[in-house]
Amino acid sequence: MNQSLPTIIVIGYSRPDSLTRLLGSLRSAQYPQGNVRLIISLDNSGMLEPLQVASAFEWPHGDKRIIAHQTRLGLRNHVLSCGDLSEEYGDILVLEDDLFVSPFFYQFTYEALRFYAEDEAIAGISLYSQQFNQTANLPFMPVDNGDADAYFMQLAASWGQAWSRQQWQAFRQWLEEHGTDISAVPDIPPDIRGWPESSWLKLHNAYIIARNKFFVYPYRSLSTNFGDPGQHFNIASSRFQVPLQQLNMTYHFKPLASSLAVYDAFCEILPKSIKQQNPLLADYDFSVNLYGCKQHANGLQLARTNARGLHNFSLSMKPMELSVMHNVQGEGIGLIPPQVAGDYASSAEAEYGMYRFFYKFPSPRIIFSGLVERLQLMVNRSGSR
Repeated sequence: MNQSLPTIIVIGYSRPDSLTRLLGSLRSAQYPQGNVRLIISLDNSGMLEPLQVASAFEWPHGDKRIIAHQTRLGLRNHVLSCGDLSEEYGDILVLEDDLFVSPFFYQFTYEALRFYAEDEAIAGISLYSQQFNQTANLPFMPVDNGDADAYFMQLAASWGQAWSRQQWQAFRQWLEEHGTDISAVPDIPPDIRGWPESSWLKLHNAYIIARNKFFVYPYRSLSTNFGDPGQHFNIASSRFQVPLQQLNMTYHFKPLASSLAVYDAFCEILPKSIKQQNPLLADYDFSVNLYGCKQHANGLQLARTNARGLHNFSLSMKPMELSVMHNVQGEGIGLIPPQVAGDYASSAEAEYGMYRFFYKFPSPRIIFSGLVERLQLMVNRSGSR
């Protein structure tokens, strides 16, 4: 038995059909030689069906273990208990039951965990490729990172993630020292700060922001989210579906310290990446606020604006930061004081400009449907984590 192989942990509650779908994708995936352990952890929902699905599922790739909790843990405590299994099993790979995996998810995870095992700035590995900025409610596109198949974000992953024993222990130690009150942790996006106290992800995000750590994210997603009704969604949603890697490939990773594609918790690229590509800005001390969601930033900001700044760039290339990196001068982005950035970011002109930048202009019918969906999402957001 190869003890170094990551253990897969599936988290289930009250969605037997979702659990069946995820387990089917796991069984069809590719694995190395050895004992690939599978743990199915079920919170107590009062339903028999999830346990029946787990018990009937045949796992041909190694040992299978079912943990059926006799009392209701709740999502936060359930996920934390699954993370604590790393004490027994070492590297773990955690999947909630509304996910679906690429046939090559295990290879990516195994290789990424090994490559970043000694980097203390890495807090975990994501299987999911982030393509949406939930704080700004707009698309997200990472810049190219050379020959690397991953980029970095100061956001913890919850739609397919892996931790080494050391990475999870570091989070648990921080949580023991600081507790669940994260009000003193600065630079947490407002939507994350507003998540309910039942959210484990809220705590993990606070931890990596406080300790200046990052998650590794793949460019080609190894998991996708069905958004099934449950604790995450009250209604089914395809909003967070992303394309899955379909063909085998050789993965290449790059150290965090030498990477260009590094983003903070607001999905904003770090200033050092901008300076690396555009020496014109090398001597300035500034923050990046292109999405306009940083309400309390100090000093100079690289932000969307219609005002003249110390330097101005065209809001034209995608992702937005490429116009600055390539010194494409024009209108739409400026290096400006924070009060100017704040005034413009909250304006209707800025919101309309961002919509036109990311989307084509919709028909009235689409606008109406979008408003209805937006209202539904706002209602559901309080229980989305």
